[in-house]
Amino acid sequence: MLIGLDIGTTNVKAVAFGDEGKILATAERANSTFSPEPGWSEQQPDEVLRNVLATLDEVIRLTARSRQANKPAGIVFSAAMHGLAAVDKTGQPLTNFLLWSDLRADSIAQDLRRNAKGLELYRKTGVPIHAMSPLCKLIWLRRHRPDLFRRSHKFLGIKEFVWFRLTGRYESDLSLASATGLLDLEKNDWNEAALLFAGISWEQLPVLVSPSHMAQPDAVHATFHPSLRSVPLIIGASDGALANLGSGATSPGQVAITIGTSAAIRMMTHAPVTDARMRTFCYRLDEQRCIMGGASNNGTNALEWLRTAVFRSPLDAGSFASTAHQVPPGADGLLFLPYLSGERAPLYRASARGSFNGLTSAHGQAHFIRAVMEGILFNLKIIAEALDAHQPIRTLHAGGGFSRNTLWVQMLADIFQKPVLLNENDADASVSGAIQLARSVLNMGNVPENQSNKMVEPHAANAEIYQQAFLKFKIPVSEFLL
Repeated sequence: MLIGLDIGTTNVKAVAFGDEGKILATAERANSTFSPEPGWSEQQPDEVLRNVLATLDEVIRLTARSRQANKPAGIVFSAAMHGLAAVDKTGQPLTNFLLWSDLRADSIAQDLRRNAKGLELYRKTGVPIHAMSPLCKLIWLRRHRPDLFRRSHKFLGIKEFVWFRLTGRYESDLSLASATGLLDLEKNDWNEAALLFAGISWEQLPVLVSPSHMAQPDAVHATFHPSLRSVPLIIGASDGALANLGSGATSPGQVAITIGTSAAIRMMTHAPVTDARMRTFCYRLDEQRCIMGGASNNGTNALEWLRTAVFRSPLDAGSFASTAHQVPPGADGLLFLPYLSGERAPLYRASARGSFNGLTSAHGQAHFIRAVMEGILFNLKIIAEALDAHQPIRTLHAGGGFSRNTLWVQMLADIFQKPVLLNENDADASVSGAIQLARSVLNMGNVPENQSNKMVEPHAANAEIYQQAFLKFKIPVSEFLL
C-alpha cells in the first residue's frame, strides 16, 4: 500500500492505493483562507499541518479493515506552488503562508516586469514575473516588514514547512523550488542573482533535493499514527508537474488541461523552455524533465460566480452548466473575458478585469453560461499558442472538475480541434502522478495499464464558428498584452 498526500490550497487530501493501483481510502480536510487586507490571501501553517496529520490518521483507520491493505510502503507528497512563510530559528512561523493568490506584491511585480532585470530573471528561473512569485513576496516583506525580514531564519513553502515538522529537515524538492523564481533551471541550484535581488542568502533557503528523496519521520517533530512512524517519506514534486505525470501527458504533443477553481495547461519537455513574451512558465518535474505552460486564475470559479452572484440559481453547479446546450456554439456572438480575479497567464496582470462583449437583448441565461464556459477555454487557447509554437499539440488530457461535464469537454475538443483524452478513474491526477513517482522510487513496478480512458473527438462542423469567435476574443485581450 502507498499513500499519496496532496497539500493543496483548498484542502489537504490523503489517498491510499493498494499494490495493484486500486484506491482503498480517501480523506480530506479543508484549509481556511484569510484575507486580512484587500488582495491578500493567507493560511495558518499550523492548521495546514494539523490537516496533514488528520488526513493521514483517517486514511490509516479507513484501510485497517481492508483485505488489500497492508503496512504502507511509503508516503509521497504533492503540493501547491508559490506559497511562502518565514520561520524563526526553532521553525516557528513568523508569518502565515502567503498563497499563490496573494496580490500584495503586485506593484513590485509590475515594476520588475517592465524592467530588463525582470526578463533576465524569468529566462534564468522560468517563473513569469507576477505577484504570485515568492521572489516578489520576499521583496515585499523586505520593504514592508523589515524587522520581521531580518529575524527570519528560513523562508519556506507549504510542503517545506510540513516536511520540516515531520522530519526535522529543511529540504525542498527541485520541482517546488523551481516555482519560487529563485532556482536556476539549467544548473538545478539556487540562482545567485535572484537571491541577491530578493535580499536573502543561500542559508535562508532549504537544501535542494531530488523529488525521489526519502527521509524517515522524526519522532521529536512528528505526531504520527503509530503505524506510520517507520514508514519512509518521499518528498515528491509540485501538484502541476505531477498532474502531467498522472494524466499521462508525458510524450511530445500531449498537453494536460486542468480546470478546477482555477485552470492550467501544461506540456512536458526535456529541457528548460521560456517564452520571448513571458506568456508561459517553465518548472521542473525532476532533474531531467520540465513542464512548460500557463496557469489562469479563472476556472470554475467564474461559472460559480455566474450561478450564485448573478443569477442566484437554485440549480446545482452541474445542472446549471448543462443548460448551455440550449444555445449554439459561439453563444450567438456573446463573448466573455474571464478575468474576474485579475489574471496570471497569459496576461500576468492583477488589474485585468472581466467583461461580456457583444451583448444584445436576444441573449438569455443560457447564452451567458455558454459564453463563460467558452471564454475560459479561449483564454487557455491563447496560452496553448505559445506551447504549440514549441511542440505541435496532438492530444489534450483533461482533468479537474470540468472533465465531468460532457458538454464542456466537447467544447474543449471543438475549440482546439484536437481529441481530448479523459481518464475516468477516481484518482486526482496530481495524486496519481505522486504514486507513480513513489512506485518508481521504491522499485514497485508499474500498475496495470488503465483501460478506462475515453477519447472525445472534435466536431469539424464547429471549427469555423469557434475560430471566428476566438479571433474576436483575442481583440480586447490584445490590449492587455501591449
